[in-house]
Amino acid sequence: MRRSTGKIFIIGFLKSLLFLVFFTAIMVFTYKAVMHFYGVPERNIIETISPISEKVPITQARIDDISKHLIFAVDEETGDINKLVLEIFNCEEHRIYYITIPIKTQLALSDGLHKELVLIKPSIPQYLKLSAITGYLPKEKVCEYGVVMIEDLLDIEISYYTLVPQAVYQTIFETEQVKKDVSNKQDSGDRVPREVFSEEFLEYLSTIDTETKLSTYIKELYTQVDSNLSLADKLNYMESYIKTPGKNIVFELIAGEDSNSAYNIDIAKAKEMLKSYTQKEGQ
Repeated sequence: MRRSTGKIFIIGFLKSLLFLVFFTAIMVFTYKAVMHFYGVPERNIIETISPISEKVPITQARIDDISKHLIFAVDEETGDINKLVLEIFNCEEHRIYYITIPIKTQLALSDGLHKELVLIKPSIPQYLKLSAITGYLPKEKVCEYGVVMIEDLLDIEISYYTLVPQAVYQTIFETEQVKKDVSNKQDSGDRVPREVFSEEFLEYLSTIDTETKLSTYIKELYTQVDSNLSLADKLNYMESYIKTPGKNIVFELIAGEDSNSAYNIDIAKAKEMLKSYTQKEGQ
């Protein structure tokens, strides 16, 4: 006996409806599983992502007696980070340390930070090179999240950061190949690179012998760079800068192991290094 056209239609319709319900249930289950895995409450999803578009600062600049200033050298056209230097300035003792953090440094993001960044770029890996972060983060937020990553990696609080166009950076710093420090465990070859003041900049510094000249230089520099520390706050450091003798300016490479493909920071030694530079005299 042939089935009537009506029965065939009803059976087909019910099958389609059951498939749709089943498919929807799978989608809902998958969504809830992902949100549970990353620990994101559903009602906070929009609130979590919205700061990116609303330009809410991720990091806040502050003035410290021992400031930790992260300097990014950035390609003006691509936005890629080419160099990274941490300036530690002890205002009371008038000492400055410039610590090179190689751009090929291998980063290991903490679980908490990785979960936060996945909301911005789901494909971002938990292990990546410092030079690769520009490929995963919004261009306008790369430096801010770069600060967060360095803080997360080295357990340090950055006071402020400055984004310096590569052309401007090259008028201040140059890369010097220095004999490796055996205690620093650099194992690739006899020499390693670190950032130091260029000869031209050293000559220029020798002409800055008054607060007025230093103020003029800082104001001019601030027209060429982008920093989350205001010009007025930067000028608060001026008196300490002018009193810092050249012998108290030190250039270092962050402790770690260098290879052709990556630089692996020795976290324990790096933290010990930073602690020695950020402690006040007598502590």
